[in-house]
Amino acid sequence: MTAMMAAMIVVVFGNLSTIEAADRAVHHTRVVETAAADLLASSLDQETGIRGYGESRGEPAALEPYFAGQAKFSEELQTLYRLSSDSPQQTARLDALREGLNRWRSVYASPQLARPQSQIADPALAERGRVAMGEVRQLLDDLRAEEALAAQESEEARDRAYTTARIVVGGVGLAALGFGTSLGLWAVRASARREREAVAFAKAKTRTLAVVSHEIRTPLNGMLGMLQAMAAEPMAATQKERLEVALESGETLTALLNDLLDASKIEAGRLELLEADFDLTRLLARMETAFGETARKKGVPLRIDIAPEAAGDWIGDKVRIGQILANLISNAVKFTDQGEVALSVDVPSAGLLRIAVRDSGMGMNEATLGRLFSPYAQASAETAHTHGGTGLGLAISRSLARMMGGDITVTSAVGQGSCFTLELPLQRGRSATTEPESARSLADLHVLAADDNAVNRQVLSAILPSLGVELTVVENGDQAVAAWREGAYDLVLLDLRMPLCDGFEAARRIRAEETPGRRTPLILLSGDVSASVREQGREAGLDGFVAKPLDIHMLIEAMSAALPPAHTLAA
Repeated sequence: MTAMMAAMIVVVFGNLSTIEAADRAVHHTRVVETAAADLLASSLDQETGIRGYGESRGEPAALEPYFAGQAKFSEELQTLYRLSSDSPQQTARLDALREGLNRWRSVYASPQLARPQSQIADPALAERGRVAMGEVRQLLDDLRAEEALAAQESEEARDRAYTTARIVVGGVGLAALGFGTSLGLWAVRASARREREAVAFAKAKTRTLAVVSHEIRTPLNGMLGMLQAMAAEPMAATQKERLEVALESGETLTALLNDLLDASKIEAGRLELLEADFDLTRLLARMETAFGETARKKGVPLRIDIAPEAAGDWIGDKVRIGQILANLISNAVKFTDQGEVALSVDVPSAGLLRIAVRDSGMGMNEATLGRLFSPYAQASAETAHTHGGTGLGLAISRSLARMMGGDITVTSAVGQGSCFTLELPLQRGRSATTEPESARSLADLHVLAADDNAVNRQVLSAILPSLGVELTVVENGDQAVAAWREGAYDLVLLDLRMPLCDGFEAARRIRAEETPGRRTPLILLSGDVSASVREQGREAGLDGFVAKPLDIHMLIEAMSAALPPAHTLAA
């Protein structure tokens, strides 16, 4: 009997191991599915950018999704290569997928970018692009289908293992042990069923978000590109006012779409935080600029008070902290019709930053407070109808705060307003005085810039010379290293992904050839803002990082920070 029990236990636990391995396979499928959906989204974003560029007759701003999609595609493809490293067949599919997207770029994206503005819209070219992108989608569908088949085989093995374990337990006749083991196996099977349902839901949701994002961004990108081009032209005051309303509406649509995508990334655990020094005073000044005028038009002043010990530099993700503050402030202004909106900042203890946003608006009852941070929930149907929105902003903001180790809390009473408090455990950054963002001079600075994209080179050639910079532009890393050897440059701007020699390799070559005491500041320009890219940049010897699409203020700040004291930018 003892031997029989031992044999039963060995068989049962052996089958439990099979069940556990199948569970891991199902989880692997879910991760691959998320990465594949993100890869599809990045492919579609590239198509969106090029289509928008054509529809707007060459408006450079329309290309933003294209460059962002390029960076994201490379990142997600590397993720899938890593997940599929033990499957030669999947690796071959990924190779074909990469070649397929390169083929799409060669037959559609590159010709679009190279054509004069008057010739960009070409139906024959668009058809070739559609066919090439269709091949990319089919390759992605094949990859996902193969992964799903592997998951199905794992699930069938799990079911067989479950049945075998039940038979062994019942055959021995140990009722008590059999009942207990059966309960355990039933729980595992129920859990597996829930996992399969979650995978199916994740597949439907991520694919839908990718397609919806693409279909919305395409017309939205073209519309905003044309509106931005019109805004630069002279027009009557009435037309200008109408144009501003249209631009604001388009930007609102973009913000709503970004909320949906951020929520998906947070849920999938794929949103990264990027820590760096940032000036809190300057960040709050931008918040006042963004929302102060809207508040004043409502007759509601926006007041910002910063305690002396809170001013200055902190270390954190400036973009995401700004996103949280923008959501809290915009909500406060939106729901306040009289009184004021007040933002106060203090440091209650070392390493803890506290920001409170108070309003004198309508306030909320206990039932509303209970669902306030739930995704897709709003205070009431009337609130949704009157003020709009997705109901995602506060849920995303709290998730971001908790990812940073902090939290958002709220107190409110009907008719007495609300107070949202953001607390973040942050360390102080370097002690630096706040420089005004305007009236900086780059006059007589000799700058070398390398970028393989013609549009990007045009953007740099438009921005930097207008600031007094003497600019030399080259097309790849090899040319950048050669130009650096021949000329005396105060600073070098390097695109990340270039043929022949990328930004990392160019930086390594320059650092290897420098003579002691003559270090050239190097700044990376990239649409890939991931932490891994920044870390690789530091290892390659780069001094700064600027995300694409370029923001002129961010570019000036990065150049200023990278320059040695002898070239400190004048105010």
